[in-house]
Amino acid sequence: MKAILVDDEVHCTESLAILLRQYCPHVDVVGKYNRAEEALAVLNESTFDVLFLDIEMPVYNGFDILNRLTNKSFEVIFTTAYDQFAVKAFKYSAFDYLLKPIDGQELKACVDKLSEKQQHSDLQNQLNFLRTLLVKDQQAPQKIALPTTMGLEYVNVADIIRCESDSNYTRIFLKDPVPTLICRTLKEVEELLEGANFARVHHSYLINLDHLRKYVRSDGGYVVMSDGSEVAVSRSRKDVLNNLLKVRSFRN
Repeated sequence: MKAILVDDEVHCTESLAILLRQYCPHVDVVGKYNRAEEALAVLNESTFDVLFLDIEMPVYNGFDILNRLTNKSFEVIFTTAYDQFAVKAFKYSAFDYLLKPIDGQELKACVDKLSEKQQHSDLQNQLNFLRTLLVKDQQAPQKIALPTTMGLEYVNVADIIRCESDSNYTRIFLKDPVPTLICRTLKEVEELLEGANFARVHHSYLINLDHLRKYVRSDGGYVVMSDGSEVAVSRSRKDVLNNLLKVRSFRN
């Protein structure tokens, strides 16, 4: 895997190169650039797999650089010190990102995730979606980009009925009977959908409370969703679900 590093601070590109050698020896750093103008001059002419790109830079920021490229057949990992809202926007748009100062294990996990992809994402649509999220009010976006093995699928959060763990992947169930398999763990999906009225009812299941049709309380019990599916509720999650439902129930 060939990588290019772009950051206006020399110590950032140097330290990232060191971390890549240590944690991702299969990644070959073929270029390091600390001036946006210098990077632009070579990015369109170079053949590489992944661009590690800082966002806040003088003259051209990371978005400006990407918008000026004609060659977009590569993956992008943003390196950023943005706040938590912006980080949530990165997740919703399915961009990979690393928070500064970069941690070696997080770097390795990020690169490993890229290696699992079968083809490049639609970078321009992905970038446009991210920019839209970043300029909106700090609230949960209405749409999410699902990173599948074939690219990106944009769906309305409200249309997600439930999510089911499948090892390091998650199956997203919408109104379509065929679930969408995404390259994210259920824990990552749960963190992403925090505040969007979802509840973790089992170590393997996350449900959209807006699609809950029935809760059968026996032992841990189970819930029936709007698509007719039955989802088990674990004993350890029963109290959490009950507390969430109290807010939505009639008072005695």
